[in-house]
Amino acid sequence: MTDEFENLDRRPLYARVADSISAMIADTGLRPGDDLPSEADLCARAGVSRVVIRGALAHLAGAGHIKLSNGRKAQVIAMNPDVLENTFSHGLATSQFSVNKVLEVRRGVETSTAALAAKNRSDAQVAQLLSLCELMEQAVGDPDAFAELDYRFHLCIAEATDNPLYVYIVKPLREIMKHSITVGRLAQSSEREQNRIVEDHRIIQRAIANGDARGAAAAMEAHFSSASDALTRNETETTTGPTP
Repeated sequence: MTDEFENLDRRPLYARVADSISAMIADTGLRPGDDLPSEADLCARAGVSRVVIRGALAHLAGAGHIKLSNGRKAQVIAMNPDVLENTFSHGLATSQFSVNKVLEVRRGVETSTAALAAKNRSDAQVAQLLSLCELMEQAVGDPDAFAELDYRFHLCIAEATDNPLYVYIVKPLREIMKHSITVGRLAQSSEREQNRIVEDHRIIQRAIANGDARGAAAAMEAHFSSASDALTRNETETTTGPTP
């Protein structure tokens, strides 16, 4: 008898109503900028009180699905990467994942974005990537500026895929990407290694400019392999001391 009740939805009523409102948004084809029905209408549809509806709407607003404004109906909003950014930043700050885990995720995502960018990039995006490479070369001695430029380089690649989901994935990673970039540069601090990092980006840029999807993916993979290997070596030396 106990097994029959294991799948009961024990969440608060407002959370279950929020799911129903989300389903209604999808079923009625509402788009960003469209208004939801009034609170009174939602109460009638769901058969619940205004307090429950307001809780459900607040829940959806907190998740970044709708916008609430005084004196007007709730409104559907576009995807908001800030919601994920706050989650990721909190996870890194509270040691729920490491920089190595960030690199693993970036490696998988950005190898794909590089290949797709090579197929879909515009001439303007090719020029922007080249400009960012040149600026990165000038900023080698400035870790903060370099990290920002490095992030913008990878964001530009995501934008060049012509797939908004890649942009939505990369944008929230801004702060933890910059953190991983800075940590990676500290693990590759020699002038030779610093120059290699810049050259890695130039190789990626050239492959994308040439429309070489396979070459762009391979260059991105090699870039992350070098960063991951350097970070692993640095962590080992920090723990056990330099290898004689």
